[in-house]
Amino acid sequence: MKTKEEWVDRAMVSLDGAGRAEINPFVRERILQGFSWPVKEQVNLKPGLVWKIAAVILLLISLNVFTMVYYHKSSAGSNNPVKSVASEYFSYIDHYNL
Repeated sequence: MKTKEEWVDRAMVSLDGAGRAEINPFVRERILQGFSWPVKEQVNLKPGLVWKIAAVILLLISLNVFTMVYYHKSSAGSNNPVKSVASEYFSYIDHYNL
């Protein structure tokens, strides 16, 4: 046991005066550059392009509204094949016992 204590004591004595490890400044800069995020460039859109995108979005929204209104009116009839197919397709939902 005494030899272990002597070995630990010699190791601790050899560490006296040892300072913090220093890194080469050039290596440090390269490491820090690797962590930095690249700056994203801001994209400027032309006003004409913005208006075209807005028109397409407006067209799609109006088409969806028209479709909803049209199919809502057509579903008022009793002979709607879409409803019969949908009711058959989702008929399994009523049979689950949770």
